[in-house]
Amino acid sequence: MELAKDSKYPGERENALAAATRIAQKYDMPLEAATHWQPSEDTRQTAPRVTRSYNKKSKNIDYSNLAKTQKNADAEKARWQAAVDRAKARGLDREENARKAQQDAAAERKGNSKSRRNPETHAKILLKETSLSFEEISEITGLDVYKIITMKLKSRSAA
Repeated sequence: MELAKDSKYPGERENALAAATRIAQKYDMPLEAATHWQPSEDTRQTAPRVTRSYNKKSKNIDYSNLAKTQKNADAEKARWQAAVDRAKARGLDREENARKAQQDAAAERKGNSKSRRNPETHAKILLKETSLSFEEISEITGLDVYKIITMKLKSRSAA
């Protein structure tokens, strides 16, 4: 309650008041009485500890908390999936699907093209008209670097 009174941020005040209300409801008290109440040692709840014995013969593990954690994770996953489904119903993924379809169509056109240059002719043109390195021309044409170097040397005029 002190945080709710002293904070200069409205969101922090609201959260502090909500926490105080939850605590008052937990211990069946009015909010006014909860402001002056201090928990005693017997009413404080401690988190259950997982006891592990690394002895090969006996392993004592408290699985009660594990089941709660798994249920919470499953519930969170279901909430997330429901939110994704609602977003798709609103059409939020249409743009992504359209972009993917456009990329697939471009890849399909590119893959079926029969009008490709002969790699050696292409390499000769790249050697003459660009300043690309031998490695870059090799990557573009798919030819061996040594074959491209040979083509370059053969294209030089005798001095």
